Amino acid sequence: MKTIIGLVFCLVILVAGYFGFGIGNQSPKKEAIASVRAAAPAQKPAQAMNMALGDMVFLAQDLGFSIRSDKDFPPESGKIILRLESHLQRVRELYRQETAKNPNLIGSVMLQFNISPSGEVSQIKELSSRLNDVDFKNVVIAEVSKWSFADVVSENLTVTCPLLFVREGMDITTLVLWEKSLASLGDNTAQSRQTAAIGTAKPQAKAPTAPAPAAVVNTKSSAQSGIKADASEFQIKYPTLLRKDPNFSSNSLTTFTIGTKVTLVKRHGDWLEVRAGNAGPTGFIRKEFVKPIEVAQQ
Repeated sequence: MKTIIGLVFCLVILVAGYFGFGIGNQSPKKEAIASVRAAAPAQKPAQAMNMALGDMVFLAQDLGFSIRSDKDFPPESGKIILRLESHLQRVRELYRQETAKNPNLIGSVMLQFNISPSGEVSQIKELSSRLNDVDFKNVVIAEVSKWSFADVVSENLTVTCPLLFVREGMDITTLVLWEKSLASLGDNTAQSRQTAAIGTAKPQAKAPTAPAPAAVVNTKSSAQSGIKADASEFQIKYPTLLRKDPNFSSNSLTTFTIGTKVTLVKRHGDWLEVRAGNAGPTGFIRKEFVKPIEVAQQ
């Protein structure tokens, strides 16, 4: 009996030691796994496509948004932007009502206005515009005159406010790049005209038949920035959709990436009917999204 009791006692000690050792090993393992999981960064959700889910009006800050003050220190732009976004809800409603009648209403408007210390908006000016509906643009300006920034500002401010009007399904990033390129093109054209005017004001007496150097620069600038009337081969400047009809509300046939070469079929105002390759689909794109092959190769 003593022998049996001794064996049982030893067996109990061995079992207790085995389980105790196992639990001791499992705890550090669990702690190590938990620490690794805590250290691992959370997976970011896949970035959604930058497409407008409806007819929208955006504050395009990349197109020249600014807030200027008469004082040396800059104003708090965060609160002003939040109030401005709140006011834009009414402009969006007006835009959706108008696009129901005019599906081709897209573009941008650069407005500048003053805000008094009491928050009232005054002296609204249109710096630039690419909206094809003057009446709607006046409606937008009238709406901006009703805005109030009370309890947000305490000094005189001058706000430059670029608004981008986008139809449903359009790529917002591409439109911003498009507007930037058009603005840059306009600045270069104005500078070329000013240079040409200075050059023609002082003609050379000894060589009246030779063109002035400024005029030569202006001609070259126009050839590089514009679309030649006789050009037939083009290259895509920005990612864009090939549409079935010449308007932004038309169904898309395919997507062109940067550098895609297309052949001109026919011109339709600001729209080009093009074909990609010999057997590719034929559709419409805006002229601002392409450049002639000979210009692209320079």
